[in-house]
Amino acid sequence: MTLTFMRNKVVEVEPLSERMLSVSWRLVDTLMESEIHLKIRLPDLEIAEAEARMARFPHPACSAVSGMMEKVIGVRVGPGLQKIVSGLLGGSLGCRELAEGVLECCNAVILHFTLPQLQAIEKGDEMERRRGFRDMLRSNPRLVRSCVAFADDSPLMEGLKL
Repeated sequence: MTLTFMRNKVVEVEPLSERMLSVSWRLVDTLMESEIHLKIRLPDLEIAEAEARMARFPHPACSAVSGMMEKVIGVRVGPGLQKIVSGLLGGSLGCRELAEGVLECCNAVILHFTLPQLQAIEKGDEMERRRGFRDMLRSNPRLVRSCVAFADDSPLMEGLKL
C-alpha cells in the first residue's frame, strides 16, 4: 500500500500603512485546509484584527475557529507569545493547528522586520558578516537561541556575552 501526503503552506506579510501590517497564512494538505488573516498594529505589534477559516480539519475542536480567533485580538508579538497563544487557542479544548498558524503568522512579522538587516549583513566578507550578526544580536537579544544559527555553540555566538 502506498501512502501519500501533500502539504502547501504560504505566509505573506504586506504593509498596509505606516501603522498596519496585513498577514495572510494558508495551509492546504491532505488532511486540512485553513486560512488565517491578521492585521498587526504598529509600532506595538499588537494583533488588531484576526479571522480564520478552516474548510477541512482533523479535530472537532477546530470547528469553532471564528469565535476562537477573537481571543488573540490585543495580543502583542513579543515575549511570552508562544505561551499566550497556546493558552488561548490550544490546550485540550482548543485547536492546536490554529494556534500553530497564528504563531507562524507572528514569526513572519518578526522576519519582515529582520530581513532588511540580514540582507545588509550578507554583503560583506566572512568577518564583516560575523560582526554584523553579532551587532544584530546585541541590539536584539531575543534572537539569541531562537534558531540553530544563534545557538550557544554557534560560531556566530563566539565571544558574545549575552
